[in-house]
Amino acid sequence: MLILITIIPVLLANWIIYKKSTFAIEKQIKIVNMEMLWKTVQMVDLIFNEAERTMRQLAQDANVIQAVIAPHINTFSRNVSILNTLKNVVASNQYIESVYFYSITDGTVFHSNGNIYPIDSFLDQAWVDLYQQKDSPFLYLDTRPIANYNNNQSNCITLISNIPFLSGSKLGAIVVNLREDSFYSSTAGTTLQNDGILYAVNSSGVIVSHSVKDELYQSIKGLTYSNEVLQQDHGFFQSVTETQRMYCSFLPVERNNWKFIYIISANKLFADSNTVTLAILVVSAVYILFSLFLSLMVTRGIYNPIENLLNLISQTRKYSYSSAQKKIRNEYDFLGQAYSHVVDENRDMEKRLEQLKPIIQERLFFQLIHGINTNKKDIEEKLEFLGIEYQSNNFMVIIIQIDDYEEMCEKFYAEKRNIFKVSLIDTLEKVINKRHRNICLEMDPDKIAVIITFKEKLPAITAHEMSLALAEDIKEQIALVFPFTVTLGVGRLHSDINNLNQSYLEAVEALRYTLYQGKNQIIDISEIESQTSDFSNYNSEKEKAIISNIKVGDRENVEHLISDFILEIQRNGAVRNKYLEQTFMNILSSMVEVIMGIGMKVDDIFGKEYDLFHDLSKQETLTEIESWLKVISIKIIDAISAFHDKRIDRNVERIVEYIDSHLEKEISLSEVAELVGFSPTYVSKIFKDNLKKKYVDYLSEKRIEKARAYLKETNFSIKEVGFKVGFNNIQSFLRTFKKYEGMTPKQFREKG
Repeated sequence: MLILITIIPVLLANWIIYKKSTFAIEKQIKIVNMEMLWKTVQMVDLIFNEAERTMRQLAQDANVIQAVIAPHINTFSRNVSILNTLKNVVASNQYIESVYFYSITDGTVFHSNGNIYPIDSFLDQAWVDLYQQKDSPFLYLDTRPIANYNNNQSNCITLISNIPFLSGSKLGAIVVNLREDSFYSSTAGTTLQNDGILYAVNSSGVIVSHSVKDELYQSIKGLTYSNEVLQQDHGFFQSVTETQRMYCSFLPVERNNWKFIYIISANKLFADSNTVTLAILVVSAVYILFSLFLSLMVTRGIYNPIENLLNLISQTRKYSYSSAQKKIRNEYDFLGQAYSHVVDENRDMEKRLEQLKPIIQERLFFQLIHGINTNKKDIEEKLEFLGIEYQSNNFMVIIIQIDDYEEMCEKFYAEKRNIFKVSLIDTLEKVINKRHRNICLEMDPDKIAVIITFKEKLPAITAHEMSLALAEDIKEQIALVFPFTVTLGVGRLHSDINNLNQSYLEAVEALRYTLYQGKNQIIDISEIESQTSDFSNYNSEKEKAIISNIKVGDRENVEHLISDFILEIQRNGAVRNKYLEQTFMNILSSMVEVIMGIGMKVDDIFGKEYDLFHDLSKQETLTEIESWLKVISIKIIDAISAFHDKRIDRNVERIVEYIDSHLEKEISLSEVAELVGFSPTYVSKIFKDNLKKKYVDYLSEKRIEKARAYLKETNFSIKEVGFKVGFNNIQSFLRTFKKYEGMTPKQFREKG
């Protein structure tokens, strides 16, 4: 009986230790795997962002735009420049296999291999039909095999953008092919050295990125874990087959609806745990045998259990009974010291955990705001560990955005700006803590997200009114303390903590309507979305009128039309941002077409470093966009006017030189007009505007001027002089000479 009493607690303790360790390991596996996948998805975003930035630069390149709008202008030198640009892009980016520029106007494809191909005979045709069928201004294609002109084949991820960049019009396209192997190596990172398998599938379950290239284009349908991966957005679960047990983690890539999957064998993960379990079983068996032996040899082995315990502690601690630093009187003293050591280590661990709490808290709520962690039980456990009484009802997100942050950066050093942000968070917590619980997170250099939960459950309308009153208090307090203003975006109230991400996205969307509301405002998403429209009354004729008046150089009317255009938008209410962005992009693209159409470059007007489309995106309100459009329009008008004036001056010089060198001939107005490529009427107008006289009068003056020189310097007869300066009969010469000189040619020569 005594033996059973001693054995059962040991077995129970071993079972508890095994279960606890297994649970802890599985929990840690989930955290590590999901964090690894999150980093993988972030790396994918970085690669796609870099590719999109490259495509934007190519789409805005002056030569590319000219090739689309006016393919016949400066053809050879322009084409060489485009091909060199494409080559440089491939050479400078490790991920890019090839780049195409497709001009729909003349049906040609510029390839980064340095050649130009007709689209009908181009080797890579797979993307063309897809591009022409889709209305989207930007496309992500799944990994596909691409054959090149060297009889080689590579697996590539293809990105396609309209020209102008992200516009609705399809004048042309930029196509970038990313190497799948380089893409995989960078996104996989350290997982390449681990025992697990990382790969990506598309929405149909086809493998689009894998370390083993033979696995590409295979379907995962039919695998034990395929249904959960394809039907859920993200997750972590255990999958069991006939031969093994494995853990599966997966996260989506929002841009192209891919999912990255990480599979790792549980047998490998639990190898160390199994060793520990075996050791525990061995120790238990030894203990049982020893207990049996003790029951038989109790009188002879009374000291053996204590000695064995001392040896066990010596093996598992950093010191032993024989080498203890403090003087030990007996074995019980040593056990007491070992126990004290364990207690001290626990205290140190508690202190370290306490120091890590702020980091854990910030990380938890950062994940919640971005919708990464949706496991309610895990969330509640972490909140309990952090000591946060966070109710699962009546919570929301307010984003505080510092207005004119770029000007603030120019005005204050980084150290001063950081002091402002710390003080701003402190002020926010003081204002909000008077009524509600809150957590502040810095999301961007100019944005702070505040997560608010009400201390008691309230009706939705009451809580909403209280949140707006709180936002007003925050705005007023900031105005009193800081040298800047803020705009507040208010998300909706939610009752499920898993919807915290939704409230955050609503607050972000509210801030986008700064365009209408202006800065230093409180923008409530509930109020804004009830007023939004799709700009159904938008009339493209006004856009055309603006462009037409830019072409003819009517500054006053252009400014008036832009003001009317912005006023029309304001009268339509809060138009959705995607419609406005497309509208303003179309206007800007049309302006670029005007510039290129007359043979000028955008760089000639605004400089090489200036990016029109990027500068447009920096305008935060309709008032700023109106002012910016007027400034840009006037610059274009002035540049076009100067360009035309310069061109007219050159033509006048050509006409004058031609007349001076051909006075002996009959020079008609039509002949001169054909020389400079204008109509006779326009040439006549040039003379009046620039030389202040009619063409006929100028020609006559030049002939009489030449005749005077002949009469003074030669012995030609008067008749010969008349013919040499272009008169067909002597009577016409005599009459014209007397008109300008007041005497006959003979009288002029005699006068000397």
